[in-house]
Amino acid sequence: MNNDLLKAKVSKLFYQGGLSKIEIGKKLRISRFKVAQILEDALKDGMVKIIINEPQNTFLDLESSLEEKFKIYRAAVVETSFSYEETKKNIGRAAANCLLDMAYDGDVIGIAWGTTIYEMVNFLPLSIERNNISVVQITGGLNQVSMDFNAIELTRRVAKAFGAKSYQLYAPAIVDSIDTKNVLMSESNIKKTIEMFSKINIAIVGVGSVVPKPSTMLYRDGFIRKEDFENISKCGAVGDINSYFYDKNGNNCETELGRRTIGIDLNHLKRIRYVMAVCVGKFKADAIYGALKGKIINMIITDEETAKEILKK
Repeated sequence: MNNDLLKAKVSKLFYQGGLSKIEIGKKLRISRFKVAQILEDALKDGMVKIIINEPQNTFLDLESSLEEKFKIYRAAVVETSFSYEETKKNIGRAAANCLLDMAYDGDVIGIAWGTTIYEMVNFLPLSIERNNISVVQITGGLNQVSMDFNAIELTRRVAKAFGAKSYQLYAPAIVDSIDTKNVLMSESNIKKTIEMFSKINIAIVGVGSVVPKPSTMLYRDGFIRKEDFENISKCGAVGDINSYFYDKNGNNCETELGRRTIGIDLNHLKRIRYVMAVCVGKFKADAIYGALKGKIINMIITDEETAKEILKK
């Protein structure tokens, strides 16, 4: 059998017949390594052409570009809709699907707060068949954040969907003094939740921007003081995750505010296996880029316009 005939035969058996490389090798009495080489050659010389019919409104090339540029596990890009709120819903739906894809029995899932995470929770099924899941609140909030978007409520809802044990962090995100933080951190229920941080293997977070405009609710609602924000800006902060601020390279901004913040910090986040950011808006491109570059996050769910803006950086 000449080379082209053998190449065609092997390709048909593999791509159309569904035989494995080992099965083809046995059938044609050639090694599986030769089968692999023949299949590789068939693709290189154009005898075999693989066509992927992408579903409409998918952005696989953009996702691949993000994954390759930042060496992350996964990017999911959705259509930028006519309205910001509709785009959030698109991202929430995609984030819910990603969480369902990656959540296995025994996982410990960390949940932050925010409007886009709220949309993700809205798209989760009422009941998810997994066993021995734990859900941990990873940032404070209490009355500093609207109840719908509060990590306490979002953690409760995710735990209910998974039939999971829930660990709540009944504390503000930012307190007035380091002494107050130390007192709260020694409280038994809060301490129990903090101890769960080291067991988290999936974390869901939002990304807040500092430049070109601050987007974090805590600043807009006055919980971050003006002098604190000035100190954050002086250190070159571009964004925050869980109210911990970082610069354009993802380096932690060491300020007094950070020492008064309650939740999982950036260094701890970097040690978690999967950290999925759900984020929307071109104005957050610097913040998202810094989080990706600094390896604070390693999965991202965003929209087309935001993805393109990040890739320009």
